[in-house]
Amino acid sequence: MQDTPRQLIQRESESRACKAPKQTRLYKRLEEALHSGSEVWFRMPGTRLVGIPIYLDSDYVEVVDVDVAEGYEDDELPDDPYQRTVWLIRLAEISAISYATDRWSKDRFERLLDQSDSEQ
Repeated sequence: MQDTPRQLIQRESESRACKAPKQTRLYKRLEEALHSGSEVWFRMPGTRLVGIPIYLDSDYVEVVDVDVAEGYEDDELPDDPYQRTVWLIRLAEISAISYATDRWSKDRFERLLDQSDSEQ
């Protein structure tokens, strides 16, 4: 007995759904950072990393980090003071992430503090 067109379409749809990334909160936050270009701090067993997500799938996130040589005066910098590092991180290894969600000027920050003091 052959499958009907409807059964074939349903089976294909179910197959695609199984391959779709699992929409966990971690995945959603990394996807937001990927689209906004936000820097993310990663915590994993035994290490911490920081970088900007450049790729994300259901198993991995790829992040890029640019470092500047430290400990030099501006006129003493080595010829190649910048280094780009790309990390491919397994989502299952990530125990926590953090990222900035908002930034304020000094004036706005002081207003927010004053506002919270007046509410107490």
